[in-house]
Amino acid sequence: MTSSDLRDLCVTKASRSTGSPHRKGRTRKTPAGVWVIVGLAAFLVSAGLSVSAFIAWKALADLKLVPAPTEAGGQKSGAAPNLPKPANSQAGKERPKSTSENAGPPPTAAPERLEQDRVRQEVLKRIDLMRGLSDLDKDKLYVQVERARGFTKIGTVPFTQGGTTPGAAQIDGLVKSLNESSLRTLLADPTVILIMVGYADKQGEEAKNVEVSRTRAENVVKLFKEKTNLANVMHAVGMGGQDLFDQSDLEKNRLVEVWAAQP
Repeated sequence: MTSSDLRDLCVTKASRSTGSPHRKGRTRKTPAGVWVIVGLAAFLVSAGLSVSAFIAWKALADLKLVPAPTEAGGQKSGAAPNLPKPANSQAGKERPKSTSENAGPPPTAAPERLEQDRVRQEVLKRIDLMRGLSDLDKDKLYVQVERARGFTKIGTVPFTQGGTTPGAAQIDGLVKSLNESSLRTLLADPTVILIMVGYADKQGEEAKNVEVSRTRAENVVKLFKEKTNLANVMHAVGMGGQDLFDQSDLEKNRLVEVWAAQP
């Protein structure tokens, strides 16, 4: 073996025991595709965290910067209104009903109804005082009075003792009162009937008093027809001697009442 061969053999052994100088200190290389995948994953994770952080920041900013809606008086819309508490004496009691809930007539209806009822009773009282009528005839009159729409006393005409002709001044005054708006409207209804009810005092014979009272009523009807152009039907009724208006002053019972009846 030559010296050159011996030298090569030593170099080979040394390189096996210590490693090649080219291989010593060299790291194993990672494929490029792996690094691409790792980088993409890191980017996606970073992007997701950024979006989540932005949404959370935005929500917190809205809560801090936007005030809760309020109503008049500074109360929150979601809070219950601050209503006054009822007093202990009123707790558990129902509220009183309003005027519209209390079913009842208007303030003027009740007095008018009472007045009509009073007038009806006056008319029925006069029927009771009528002589020469049977109970059956009176019952028929009662029914007609109850069914009538109403009665209105227009006025009275006084008479002197034993007199049957009314004074011109009294008749003229009564006829003039018919021009009042309420009476003119009432008598414009042709179904309204005018009834002249004559009275006498209780002095003397009753047969004479009945005749005097009827004559007084008939004369008032006659003068009404002469001095007015009313188309209403007129009746005369004699009540005889009565003390209906005054039991001590006989003069106050010598008169004729003028009634308007709405059948």
